[in-house]
Amino acid sequence: MPARLRDVAERAGVSITTAAQVLRDYPKSRIKQETREKVTKIAAEMGYRPNAIARSLKTQQVKAIALYIGYEYSSPRDPFLAEVYTGIMDACKELRYDFVVHGDIEGRSPNEIKMILSDGKISGLVVYAPPNDPVVECLADGYLPAVAIADLQPNLPSLVADDMQGMTMMVEYLWEAGHTNMVYLTSHIPLASITARSQTFEKLVTSRGGVAQVMPFKRYHLNQLLNDVLSLPGKPTAVCCWNDFYAYEFIKACLQEGVRIPDELAVVGFDGLLERRLPARHLATISVPWERIASEAVRLLVKQIEGVPAPPITAFPLSLIPGDTA
Repeated sequence: MPARLRDVAERAGVSITTAAQVLRDYPKSRIKQETREKVTKIAAEMGYRPNAIARSLKTQQVKAIALYIGYEYSSPRDPFLAEVYTGIMDACKELRYDFVVHGDIEGRSPNEIKMILSDGKISGLVVYAPPNDPVVECLADGYLPAVAIADLQPNLPSLVADDMQGMTMMVEYLWEAGHTNMVYLTSHIPLASITARSQTFEKLVTSRGGVAQVMPFKRYHLNQLLNDVLSLPGKPTAVCCWNDFYAYEFIKACLQEGVRIPDELAVVGFDGLLERRLPARHLATISVPWERIASEAVRLLVKQIEGVPAPPITAFPLSLIPGDTA
């Protein structure tokens, strides 16, 4: 038998009114933060779900998809997120679902976020977050249909880019151009996609008899980063970047220091989110269909809501965009 509001209140040692105000996020409540955390934690442990969810499942009146971002940015101006937002909105429009963006979860505990997401206002969740995100761990119990995009989530159906295929095309492109000493500029964020790309890069280059070196991208010390790259053994002739933003930032440093691209140093990006602030350069990159991935995530999520299980991993093929930077 599912836990009731009364059950949660009794176990937490509070009144039903207090429990209701906490779990329904009553805006004028003056309940202490310590009590809030206790009630939300017990509610999560007991698997309590507001009655609105049961009503929505029976009447099918709630048809809304939400996006949860577990990183410290959510601006629609970000090129990657713009693709994701567009893909979700297009699919929701096609399937007649609303797209909900939660703006009241920043700074809240995982249990509080879980209760907000399970308040019956949404039917399912698209997740873009690191694998160790506490909210994602809460979703593993299946209380809310969810799918992940971009980064693999072990406990959720995940829609990702075929990173190995992308890096293979990148290395082959550079190798055919005569580059045998290459550097891969990676991110400090420990994502599965970053690990897959860097490992594939090293394996492919070294298996061909070349030199592969991986370095962290130092966004706020670009000139020093460029100097570090040029000082590496054998003086690398090509730089592969984790994403297009890194590539353009690195190109700017090269322009400032008078390093000729691609004559002295070839630069390749990843994602296909082409920047327009350097119109004189056409970035060589690997194109990822992020908008399509986001749209397909919604379609799989809706099928999951309707009772059709989604495959654990869906990998999307990528394509190479040649350019004048490599």
